[in-house]
Amino acid sequence: MFLMFLIFYLFWGPLYPLNPLKFGCKKLVSSRATIFVKDFDGDSILYQIDEILEEEERFHGLRFKEKFKVIVLEKDSNMKRYLPWMKGTGYSVKLGAFNVIYIGANARNSPFGIGVYLKHEISHLLLHQNTPSMDNNLEIQRQGWLSEGIATYFGGPHFYEKYEFAAIWKEKGLTFDKLYEENPLKMGSSFNLKYTYNRFFIEFLIETYGLEKFQSYLKSYINNPKIYKHIFSTIFGENLEEILHKFNTHMSN
Repeated sequence: MFLMFLIFYLFWGPLYPLNPLKFGCKKLVSSRATIFVKDFDGDSILYQIDEILEEEERFHGLRFKEKFKVIVLEKDSNMKRYLPWMKGTGYSVKLGAFNVIYIGANARNSPFGIGVYLKHEISHLLLHQNTPSMDNNLEIQRQGWLSEGIATYFGGPHFYEKYEFAAIWKEKGLTFDKLYEENPLKMGSSFNLKYTYNRFFIEFLIETYGLEKFQSYLKSYINNPKIYKHIFSTIFGENLEEILHKFNTHMSN
């Protein structure tokens, strides 16, 4: 019975990333990633994986420490089968413990294109590989504002343009004067807004203080995410409240 369950989970379940026999998949091997996909047609950006990884490292100021796998799924049912806790609803996901990224059929068929989701999840994985402890990784995931903000900013156009976002935010009576710490995935129907909020806050930090200073913040943050407010004043020379006030003015103009 145990053997039957093991075979099932390796071929059709959550242990699929560990299965060396991925029948029906083509394989693209790069310097730091291996991509498994049934057909590359329409997803030519996958051939640019090495360029994407180099761009990710330059932007984040971090280096990949381990090779990883990208598994591109053909059907929504596959996402549900391999990631049952997501119930087939996800577009893409990073599994840091396995060094695996799943790209679902929803992502492949979205108007944004597969590249946005690929870059987004690779950003998550790069942070995961460089965060020194599981506790810190869990804290970063719980907060969400930085990791999702960076991934959404780096991934490219997503959800709302600035003018659309500001108008919706104003209509809903929300504010830009505090940092929304929660994981956007746990924010219900407003998670698109919170992802966008995080994305524009990251953009504001980079444009206002420069990429090098932001990279310094990121490196300090992943080593101790619980003191992220103190790190703001140390790196940027201003406390978080002052920075958010500037961000509020920036977004209101």
